[in-house]
This record gives sequence, C-alpha cells and structure tokens, in this order.
Amino acid sequence: MHQRTENESYRPITSFERRVFIYLQMLSKFRKADMYGMAPAVANLFMVTQEKAENLLVQWLINFREDGEYALVYVPKSLEV
Repeated sequence: MHQRTENESYRPITSFERRVFIYLQMLSKFRKADMYGMAPAVANLFMVTQEKAENLLVQWLINFREDGEYALVYVPKSLEV
C-alpha cells in the first residue's frame, strides 16, 4: 500500500486539465490500444510541449476514473510544474 507523504497532495483540477482529461477519457473508450503513447497527440492537439503533455498523461493515468468526473486531482510533487 502506498503511503501518502507531505510531498504529495490533492488540488482542484484546472479547466485546461479537465479538457485534456476528457479528451483522454473519450479516446480510451474508443481506442482499445495502449494509452501510454498518447503524449505526442496531446502535445499537438493542445499545443503544449512534449514534457507538459507527458505530465498531463501521467496525471490522467494516476487519477483515472471510469465515470470521468474529475473535481480534485492527486499530484505528486514530482509532477508539479
């Protein structure tokens, strides 16, 4: 079991993150292939750097919810920008 530390926290999702998460959620439902390689598509579609796209993808993977309802997101300090 993973122990939460003071270096990790939950915070409200931003509107930009919500748009990216919804895109990834829809894509995961219709695309049965591996989602780990989707950072380039996120970077191109949302006009962000590859590094930012990778961070968004990891955040989505960590916070994945079947219902797609994201109010708070768990963000390890290592992913904060």
